[in-house]
Amino acid sequence: MKPHHWPFVALGVSAAVAIIAVIVVGSKSPAVNMPILVGLPLVATYLAHLVSKRAPNKVLFEFRVDPRPSWYNDAVEVTDSGLEITAMSGGGRMASSGPTKLSYGFNDLLGISTRQAVPGEAPWITLTDGRGLPVPAGDVVVLRTTSGEQVLPVEEPQKFVSLVRSRVAGLPDVHSAAVVTGNSAESGDAPPPVGEPTTPTQGPAVSPSGPPLAMRWLVGATLALAGTVVLPAVALLITPGVPWVAPAFAGVAGVVWVLNRNVPRTWGRVALLSVPVSVFWLIGKGGYVWVPVLLVLCPALGHLGGRMFRLGASLGRNIEVRVPLRNGASLYVQRDRLVHKLNKSHEGGVYPQAMWMGDVTLVQPGAAPNVQPWQVPGGVTMRVGAGPLLRLVARPQQWILPVVQAGELAELIRSRQGTPTQPTRMSVEEWRELHLWAVRRTTGLNLSNYVTSGIGWRLFVASVTGSFAWMFITIGLAVWVGILITVPLTAWLLADWWRVRGRMRLAEHNVLPPGSSNWGETRPDHAPIPGWQPWR
Repeated sequence: MKPHHWPFVALGVSAAVAIIAVIVVGSKSPAVNMPILVGLPLVATYLAHLVSKRAPNKVLFEFRVDPRPSWYNDAVEVTDSGLEITAMSGGGRMASSGPTKLSYGFNDLLGISTRQAVPGEAPWITLTDGRGLPVPAGDVVVLRTTSGEQVLPVEEPQKFVSLVRSRVAGLPDVHSAAVVTGNSAESGDAPPPVGEPTTPTQGPAVSPSGPPLAMRWLVGATLALAGTVVLPAVALLITPGVPWVAPAFAGVAGVVWVLNRNVPRTWGRVALLSVPVSVFWLIGKGGYVWVPVLLVLCPALGHLGGRMFRLGASLGRNIEVRVPLRNGASLYVQRDRLVHKLNKSHEGGVYPQAMWMGDVTLVQPGAAPNVQPWQVPGGVTMRVGAGPLLRLVARPQQWILPVVQAGELAELIRSRQGTPTQPTRMSVEEWRELHLWAVRRTTGLNLSNYVTSGIGWRLFVASVTGSFAWMFITIGLAVWVGILITVPLTAWLLADWWRVRGRMRLAEHNVLPPGSSNWGETRPDHAPIPGWQPWR
């Protein structure tokens, strides 16, 4: 573990020791003992942390980033023989291919100085996944080496320069200007913009399948409402002793279902909403026989109802359809937009990408003979080919999606195309801030790595706290403390989700920086990847 993580370890350990000590000893002055027991180990460890950063022969300088994640560990070490640079997490997204490491011996250094960062200048380092890290505002160090110039946005740049000069005698100043590059440099290199001409061929026949829309609604809604409202309410009403307020929570679940009626993929989860409250009262009043029934049938009925709206004919314009892709990712076809959510193999806070239906200018099914890499807008590499593909173009974006029912999906998207939207106007700095914000909001902890998390955890936690709030309300003022805690917490979680949702949607539609060029070959009669064969 790096020394700059020691204070967090000390804080957790000392807090646990302090709490246990106060409880066991039964101290009469916890307000005095707690700061002492927590503060002393923390201060001692932090002093060791400061000493370690200035230890002889090995000095650690962290790179500047705002805000700084607790797990941030990008740094440059000044050793006896040179400089060792390690970068992986950037502004919040962990590189999926491991850390990027650079080393410069003192013999490789030809000059050093500091200057102000320039907006829009080239990334100071490119990570292993192809993403360039932007240069943050403020003073930066410029190294001139035998292999070129290297920018280092370190904390305390003047101290860094002084330390390097103390170890390399006679190192001259560097007089150079920042290199301003295209805005797409931070999103990885786009595919080649020139492809081979193609001639469409006859593809597989599109065979619409599935029942009519009215039949889908009749069966699907009946099953979903039975699991969401009817079954929990009946179980509570026929169980003696259950207060009349408890079954009303099934009505709340019904309102949630109405709000999500156009998103059938969530019906199984919505049907679980009233289960905890129902099980709580059934166990308390002796209705044990209903407990396994609700736990199994409620989500099962909701899921079966949602399955009625799988990809096929007669889906209307408002129903959201989830289409699984062959590489594990998912495409969500909504009323007015398309959302591409990468699978968990693309680690590091890669948030979903979106296109407005009105902006889609090309919907082209086709195929490629061989599996080959393709970079989605933003620089994340995925595998496509060896089967049906769907090519989508909207302004500078271009997606190539490995989907089984390419023809059926193309027909569904064409049926929902509408009026083009007005592009969002923002500067490169505003886009960069939005991009880093979205990365931080979608980066979660999974074992020892960081993977896409999303913002939906707020709704999950709100469902838990809301269930407890309803239980406390049905019990009465005897548990007024629980009511005062859970009701405001639930309201805050829902409000925060609504706030974050709007900004996240803006980030999803602006994966590429303003002014970006087309992502690869976007002409309909040219191939975006080798071997591409479009269908009529």
